[in-house]
Amino acid sequence: MQLKQYLKVIRKRWWLAVLVSLAAASIAFLYSAVQPKIYETEVTVVGTTAKPDTGLDNSVKSELHRLQSTIPTSNTAARLNQRGAFDLSPDQILGKLKVQTKPDEYILKITVDDTDPKNAAKIANTLADLIQDQYIEQESTTPDDSKIFFSKIAPAAVPDRPSQPRTLLNTGAAALLGLVLGLILIFVVEYFDNSIHTEEDVALFTGLNVLGSLPSWQPGRRSTTLPNSKGLSGTAGFGHSADASTDSLRPTEPKPANDLKNANDLKKNQSIQGD
Repeated sequence: MQLKQYLKVIRKRWWLAVLVSLAAASIAFLYSAVQPKIYETEVTVVGTTAKPDTGLDNSVKSELHRLQSTIPTSNTAARLNQRGAFDLSPDQILGKLKVQTKPDEYILKITVDDTDPKNAAKIANTLADLIQDQYIEQESTTPDDSKIFFSKIAPAAVPDRPSQPRTLLNTGAAALLGLVLGLILIFVVEYFDNSIHTEEDVALFTGLNVLGSLPSWQPGRRSTTLPNSKGLSGTAGFGHSADASTDSLRPTEPKPANDLKNANDLKKNQSIQGD
């Protein structure tokens, strides 16, 4: 098929693609609307040393790797729940936490998701304070010039808008996907459609040129109008006699033989006079 034929197929059933796209967008919008709103906040904990020292810097990086593996544990979740009085099980708390470390930047990022924005910020700040206090206690017996510290850069903010569900994004993506599926459906329907409606369809299916076509019969039409030589019209109905004006459509009677003979003689005389 050529590009022109593809465009013709799309113009023929464009409404099908639009219908599928609207249906997909509506389903995605309704699904997103009934989903619970999830709020996300983040707190950053940075590791520092008592003095510039390569050995202490490596100690901070090692502790960051250790924190990444120890924070998502039931023991840490239980301590966090006890300190913040969240009345949640360890599994529930761990389901809200995400931990990411950047050792080269001495940074630990803690992300918390919750249906309550204030509770999300409280969990994040409580965990950051727990880590900070843990290292203050742990380094209490270490010489001052060999200590390492972990503290939050800024408190986690209370989010003012949900991060999920992304209603507009989901609706737009579903509409685009529905449009693509609708276009595919158009060509599938066209592939299985063997009906013939136009002269182009006849030429396409038979490979022959169309010399002419008959107009389709309209059941509601009961009569036809015939023109006459005087510019008038007569109506001949099915089962009815035609108007007298249709006499002009009858074949002309042949001229008498005498008239033809006189005409021939006149032409003969004119030719002789010309010579």
